[in-house]
Amino acid sequence: MIPMRETASQVSLLLKVLAHPERLMIACLLVGQELSVGAIERMLGIGQPGLSRHLTSLRAARVVNFRREGSSVFYHLADEKAGHVIAALHTIYCEPRVDDGAF
Repeated sequence: MIPMRETASQVSLLLKVLAHPERLMIACLLVGQELSVGAIERMLGIGQPGLSRHLTSLRAARVVNFRREGSSVFYHLADEKAGHVIAALHTIYCEPRVDDGAF
């Protein structure tokens, strides 16, 4: 039963960090791709200070990781399991649906 408790704790942390709309949007943007901080900022219209705070929260929860290339910083999803959860949410809620034209 202990492994289930540890797993539940990890999943709970993931869901807590994704509960903020802007962090969820950042994670969804990173499904299947790596983006620079500037690209994320432009795509979501989040100011740099706020974006930095959200990326710090996502890094602390091990949802995203980054790499530096010169003066640019690029983010990608860090955890495969978290990536599956985020990809499922993205598929369900973010991809255009043929049935009713929503999203």
